Amino acid sequence: MKRIVIDTNLYVSALINSNSRKRLNLIIENNSFKILLDISLFKELFEVCYRPKFRRYVSSEQIQSFLEIVNERSTLIETTSIIRFSPDLKEDFLLALCQDGEDDYLLTGNKIDLLDLKQFGKTYILSLTDFLILNL
Repeated sequence: MKRIVIDTNLYVSALINSNSRKRLNLIIENNSFKILLDISLFKELFEVCYRPKFRRYVSSEQIQSFLEIVNERSTLIETTSIIRFSPDLKEDFLLALCQDGEDDYLLTGNKIDLLDLKQFGKTYILSLTDFLILNL
């Protein structure tokens, strides 16, 4: 089973865009992938989804339903590592999650700060498109 961390930007894209949602659902609905998150990632996702600028795209009920699906499909782990590796230190919590979760993949749309790294430890850092090409 492949272990995956999905960055907030991909979740938010899926929430507000049907094409992105269809692509992300290929992972969420596939039980051969284990999706991991920690409290920091879920908190960030919650805060971003409820930003006022997204109200024109989705209702509070849709956000709540989406977050419930993410929560139900994901495995919550405790992150204890402190990582200082990404060009943007705000992204290091994702790398700590990957390390502590022994993840195979980090999926993100963050080109400059994460995708350009290509790999962190044993975790490959890929776009959603590249991951789907390789794994489906």
